[in-house]
Amino acid sequence: MWNRREWLGALGTGATGMALLAGRSEAAQEHGEHETSEHSALMKECAEACGHCEAACNEAFHHCLGESGSGKAEHARMAQMVIDCAAFCTLSTALISRHSTLMTTSCRACAEACDKCAEECSPHASSEVMKHCVESCKKCAETCRKMIKGVGHHG
Repeated sequence: MWNRREWLGALGTGATGMALLAGRSEAAQEHGEHETSEHSALMKECAEACGHCEAACNEAFHHCLGESGSGKAEHARMAQMVIDCAAFCTLSTALISRHSTLMTTSCRACAEACDKCAEECSPHASSEVMKHCVESCKKCAETCRKMIKGVGHHG
């Protein structure tokens, strides 16, 4: 289902995020900051879900471009939606990775973008690519909300 480039992109996003999370945790400990393991777990789960969603949306973008080129005009609008959703996921992954004070703000927007993307793509979920996009968006939105609730003002 995924080609090599998409797998490498997803792995790269996840690896970069995990490296940044590890580095941030070490720096926090050096500076006497305390981060609960629960917060770390929520942030890690959210960063991973955002990375997977980004990859799924990028894959859907290429699918939609092909479909719109074949005369299916509704896919042109979906192409814009999925690539925009991927951008929210990219931003959220980066902000979570560096423990930005804006990560919960980004994740709120990411959850909303994922909800809209899943809604837009759902009528076309007979395609495996679009089905994967919808599922990834739903999981990402759920995980973002869970992280926001769990981390709260600590982010």
